[in-house]
Amino acid sequence: YIYIENQFFITLATMDRTMVKNRIGETLLKRILRAHREGSVFRVFVVMPLLPGFEGEVGGPSGTALHAITHWNYASISRGKDAIINQLIDAGISDPSEYITFHGLRSHSMLNGTMVTELIYVHSKLMIIDDKTVICGSANINDRSMIASRDSEIAVIIHDQEFSNGRMNQMSFPCGKFAGNLRKQLFKEHLGLLWSNEKISIEDPIRQSFYSGIWKTRSRVNTEIFEEVFRCIPSDRATDFGSLKSYQNEPGLCSTDPGTAREMLGNIKGHLVDLPLKFLCNETLTPAAGTVEGMMPTSLWT
Repeated sequence: YIYIENQFFITLATMDRTMVKNRIGETLLKRILRAHREGSVFRVFVVMPLLPGFEGEVGGPSGTALHAITHWNYASISRGKDAIINQLIDAGISDPSEYITFHGLRSHSMLNGTMVTELIYVHSKLMIIDDKTVICGSANINDRSMIASRDSEIAVIIHDQEFSNGRMNQMSFPCGKFAGNLRKQLFKEHLGLLWSNEKISIEDPIRQSFYSGIWKTRSRVNTEIFEEVFRCIPSDRATDFGSLKSYQNEPGLCSTDPGTAREMLGNIKGHLVDLPLKFLCNETLTPAAGTVEGMMPTSLWT
């Protein structure tokens, strides 16, 4: 498996280096296709911000930069021929989520007696591989960090030398003491298990009962509850600016039925939510030619 936390996911799954030059998406694609050919289990977990941390309002004239980064993230994930999910579908994989999933983090609380929510902005640049190797540093998944002629970056690569008995796809597996414990701590935090009495094993991150039954299911359920209670964005229910406005104007249960809202929020487990792949999918999010941002080179956003 590969577990990724990163501020961006701008990396096209293609040999074409015209627009985006880094090869992370292409490499992930090749590794997933290899697993598919071999019939082996391989998972990629991606945790990233639900929205870019740029000023402006989604759907408004001030959101041009925010829209541009959103475009390139989704162009890398699920929109257009070079997106990794579309490349996997074209290769005959009917359900790419069996191999790769994209998530964000969200929290909720009470503020002066009012139910509130906010996304948790993922700023980390972390990769954990097979409970054995950790890469942690300053580099984002984009050309600005990855093509070696722009920003200077630094990272530490940790290869475990001490191992304990672990499990991987229900088979015995040497689990690195540092990498494995870091991955387990993050999974516990994201899934709400740090202070929970739930008897859920996270020893084996790729077995089907955990991957689909816990990780994907908990993320989906959390997402559905947040949307019903708060009408928060991003959301798959807002596929263009018109439906975005309608969705935001429709009051959530936090306003119309606080009792039910509080009961539903009690069922949220952890912070993990789905990255909504249909959010503004029917809009052109690249900067218009007449704007200041539209006159800037594409490399500004990648």
